[in-house]
Order: sequence, then structure tokens, then C-alpha cells
Amino acid sequence: MKLRKKQREYLLQLVAEGLGLSEINEKATKFRPRFKVTSQQLDYYRQSRALALETVQEANDSDALKTGLALKEERVKALKTLADKMLGELTGEPEKWWLPQVKGIGQGPNFERVTYFEFNKSELETFRGVLDDIAAELGDRLKKIDMTSGGEKIQSLPPEQIAQRVAALMELAKKRKENDGH
Repeated sequence: MKLRKKQREYLLQLVAEGLGLSEINEKATKFRPRFKVTSQQLDYYRQSRALALETVQEANDSDALKTGLALKEERVKALKTLADKMLGELTGEPEKWWLPQVKGIGQGPNFERVTYFEFNKSELETFRGVLDDIAAELGDRLKKIDMTSGGEKIQSLPPEQIAQRVAALMELAKKRKENDGH
């Protein structure tokens, strides 16, 4: 089937998105006018337009990495907005540190309704998580990495044991390479 100009343009857009034949044909049935692509046509458009598609994909990838929440500043701004809203809710009138809860005790004529207050732990933990996310985005939280080997700190091993372990790893790598060659 020969494609019209708009169909061709739409097909190239779908190819640029990296969709497969079945996905393209599914979307093509919703396009007006409908069309269907064979695997030969798809291969032709992928090969003949490869350079142009690569340029489009690189431009799209580049744009995606330079806009919206891909930018650290935008993520921090969004997290700050969220933190401000949560803080306002927690400290507003009335404060939401303690939430009223209602419980029923007994049944029938002995039923009694009891009101009590419960600490708002989940919202405070969520708020602290947002603050932690902001700190992580700004690089204020350092993650400590414990370099261990079999539960022992590498620095605490004597040089002879380190040399033995390295030799054992080298031997293992050599055996794997030999096995992969067969």
C-alpha cells in the first residue's frame, strides 16, 4: 500500500519513537485515513531515513534532558512547593500534629462513642522524607559506602590475604574465559 504524505510523516514519527511493527500498525488503525505497514515497508523507512531519525531522536533526548523535572532546579522547586504546602498544613489552624479519632465501644444500649487523639506520624514522616529529598538533590546528604569483603573491612585485611584473594579472582576469570572460548 502506498502511503500518503501525512501517513508517511506519522509513520516516521512512530519509527523515531522506536516502536515495533505491531505497535505501529495498532496506532495506524486509529490514524485517519487508516493505513497498515508491512515489515518490508518498515525496514525501508528505517534504513532510508536512519540518519534523519537518529538526528530527531538525539534532539528529542537532548530536549528531554534539558527541560522540566530533568533539571535539578525544577525538581528542587517542586519539592520545595510540596514541603511548603505540607508545612502550612501541619502548622496551620488547627494544627495537625494530633488527629481526632473516633471509636465505638460496646453494642446496643451499652454502645458508647469515644473520641481520642492520635499523633500524625505518617504526615510528619512524609514531610521529613520531602526535606530529605531536597537535601539529596542539593548534595547535602552524603551516602557512606562501607567497602567490605565477606563481612570484613578490606582495609583490615593483611596484604597477604588481599594478594591471595586477588590471585583467586584472577584464576576464576581465566577459567571463565577458557570456558567461554569452547
